[in-house]
Amino acid sequence: MTSNFHELFAPSIQALLHKLNALIGPIYLVGGTVRNMLNHQPLSHELNLLVQRPLPECFDLLREGGGSFLTLNTKQHKVWTAGLSSLILPLKKGNEQETTCDPDEIVCATMPLSHIEVATCRHRPDHAATIEEDLLHRDLTVNAMAYAWPNGPLIDPFNGQEDLRQRRIRLVNGEASLTDDALRAMRFFRFLLQLDGHCDEPEREIAAEFSVETVPRKKLRAELDRFFSIPFSGERRQQIVHHFFYSPLAQDIFSDMATPPICDTGETAAHRCHRAIHVMSELTEPESEEVVPWHDLRWAAMLYAMGELNCIAKEKGHTRSTLHGLSTRRIQEILKKFRFSQRRQQHIFQLLHHIDTPLVPTDRTLTRLMGQDVPIPGLFRLIHAVHVTRSKETEKTTEEDPQRSQTVQTLDRHLQRAMHRYRNLQQAKLRPHAKDLAITGGEIHDLVRLPQGEWMGTLIQELLTWIGQDRTRNQRVLLHDKIREWIAQGDRY
Repeated sequence: MTSNFHELFAPSIQALLHKLNALIGPIYLVGGTVRNMLNHQPLSHELNLLVQRPLPECFDLLREGGGSFLTLNTKQHKVWTAGLSSLILPLKKGNEQETTCDPDEIVCATMPLSHIEVATCRHRPDHAATIEEDLLHRDLTVNAMAYAWPNGPLIDPFNGQEDLRQRRIRLVNGEASLTDDALRAMRFFRFLLQLDGHCDEPEREIAAEFSVETVPRKKLRAELDRFFSIPFSGERRQQIVHHFFYSPLAQDIFSDMATPPICDTGETAAHRCHRAIHVMSELTEPESEEVVPWHDLRWAAMLYAMGELNCIAKEKGHTRSTLHGLSTRRIQEILKKFRFSQRRQQHIFQLLHHIDTPLVPTDRTLTRLMGQDVPIPGLFRLIHAVHVTRSKETEKTTEEDPQRSQTVQTLDRHLQRAMHRYRNLQQAKLRPHAKDLAITGGEIHDLVRLPQGEWMGTLIQELLTWIGQDRTRNQRVLLHDKIREWIAQGDRY
């Protein structure tokens, strides 16, 4: 495997790494780059490299010799990370249609990469800056491997390759690894979920009880986004999710959501947590073109489920603005605390405000939601997850009972129909109508010079089909030409 490690990369990425090695080498692939390649997973948007040169020297060398494939010294990119601990090298994007270019130039249009991160070796004050010393400062053994480009060797002082093969998650240096960076406690659970892995119980308890009070909420949110973007399906993953959400770590992170109940529902924080896990687990993965990603659907599901059991506002006569127990203002405070963008906040609020929409909507309801710019596919995925969760909670039948399976299958069909009707309405909305034509019915009549008849409807429909293929055709001159062409085919009328 490691003898031909470089062959795992696409030729364009190999060329890029050869160029970097010539400029600032020797370079070492490290961290997620090595883990993903050994695990036959696609590269993420970045390559992680280690170098033994000082970073300012690397920067000067790259500025002089990397102009053909790097974008440096521009306002669009922050080249240095905070504390000048690493270099972020944005890659130039070429034109995929170009067939000729400088043979020395590396065009990255077809690469999945957006940038490269170059760092120097971390080390203890009384130790030399070696690759092995840097790996000692990493979080997990599966991330503590380096590969000397291009021909090796693989440097694996903590047996990370075997851990990866066994899907075993281990801290490099026990609790000391978390002390170096408290966010690693969250990463421990995220990699358990990502690799569908297992761990030693003592290490899981260390991570579960570690405080993340000092971690900025923005960093926590980014790590939770990654956690929420992973499937929760499968017995082992469900167990990992439960271990995380019932841990002191998660209770600390989500403490703002478990507000005291306004009225006594007999539900505890554990019940709210149970509901949140089930709703998030039932959410189906969005398709690539959908506006709201999986992690934001799960944020909305968690806010809904955590708040839903806090009170029964309507029954007790409460009139304050609420979203199933959590006030609108409180949810806004939570989202701001975690540094959500305005766009993400808007989507989550839209989902929560419309969550009582029937899973079998009328065309009128769908049209109204479309007019309000509600992310409809995400909304109905969330509504479906809530209904499935309620169905499984209320029915006392066993997993093998066909009636229970039939109920869930019915809800699945309702979701598919809602999605199908939405897409049909969306296509109809995008389809041009007679009023959209750049010419009037009177102009058409003057050009054709025929008595009123069915030909007018036939011609207009043909024009609409024609401009539907290319909206730039909707110009008076082009439409006149198309009508004359239609007249020349006299057999149509």
